Amino acid sequence: MKVGWQTKTLNQITENLDNKRVPITKADRVNGEYPYYGASGIVDYVAGYIFDCDTLLVSEDGANLLARSTPIAFPASGKYWVNNHAHILKFENMITQRFVEMYLESIPLDRYITGAAQPKLNQMALNSIPIPVAPFFEQQRIVRILGEAFDGITTAKANAEKNLQNARALSESYLQSVFTQGGEGWEQKTLEEISTTFGRGKSKHRPRNDKILYSGKYPFIQTGDIRNAEHFITEYSQTYSEAGLAQSKLWPKGTICITIAANIAETGILGFDACFPDSVIGLVTNPKEAEIGFVEYLLQSFKVRLQAKGKGSAQANINMGTFENERFPFPSVTEQKQIVAKLGILCEETQHLESIYKQKLAALDELKKSLLHQAFSGEL
Repeated sequence: MKVGWQTKTLNQITENLDNKRVPITKADRVNGEYPYYGASGIVDYVAGYIFDCDTLLVSEDGANLLARSTPIAFPASGKYWVNNHAHILKFENMITQRFVEMYLESIPLDRYITGAAQPKLNQMALNSIPIPVAPFFEQQRIVRILGEAFDGITTAKANAEKNLQNARALSESYLQSVFTQGGEGWEQKTLEEISTTFGRGKSKHRPRNDKILYSGKYPFIQTGDIRNAEHFITEYSQTYSEAGLAQSKLWPKGTICITIAANIAETGILGFDACFPDSVIGLVTNPKEAEIGFVEYLLQSFKVRLQAKGKGSAQANINMGTFENERFPFPSVTEQKQIVAKLGILCEETQHLESIYKQKLAALDELKKSLLHQAFSGEL
């Protein structure tokens, strides 16, 4: 540690105001203008307030204490209310408050957290966290440098996120245009008319989770596997045994899978023979009528409209009737193959761009972590 730095615990440099917290049940809250804070920030706005000062709030419980997908330390100012899911720390000045906020975001808290089902950072544990406290002028320098850097990182991440969304939107826009504009000689057909096999998967045995059905050599595809696929299903998370196969059906490689429950209207092409349940429709194309890739892209382009058909229930779903009554545009098989080739190139380019922007986002996150580490080890 650099000269002049001291290690102190939070209770030595802050005033804890937890005893002033007052939770309000949702039924008892009166809507108003004042922020109502919980473990992860503002959860509501209420008619009254119990604090009118600058403080640092620190999550007391919740899975985010371990996951750290959002900040666990965040400032509150003005007039506001805090429930009993966030600790309240008052500092002598805003520089030290921001300094400590940044430090808490830079370190893992696992060793201070209790509870597995419901992680908790109690007040005693919070107070025991050692803080490397720099001299005030050094705190000012670190807060200024990190603040400017984080503003730049935030802007860069926003630009990368926007570019990522734009790449996806461009691809989606072109995909939609292909199938909405159509062309000369395109015919409207049902999926059954262009297939040799078209029907729901099978999983007759009850209960569905009976152990005798699983851990065999036959891939068993579920809706989540299809949702996670990029056009082709190349992985599976479960297998059927001989007993599982006996009460199901083995669909051939090249079958187009369509989800009709949970993750509705997601599609993917089987990269191997596999079974799947009745929450999935299987379609084996007739090569004289349709090209596999064309049908899968076609269904992707109609996904938004098909998903809308499944809304309005506790669990959105569509059924065989949705597709039996739906007519889709089909050109000649030759033209279908040409369209698939073009869409394949576009898909590859889009995935390449997505990869670049995701790498940029990951690099920016690492840069932030590196700056925080340097700052609190006295190397900034």
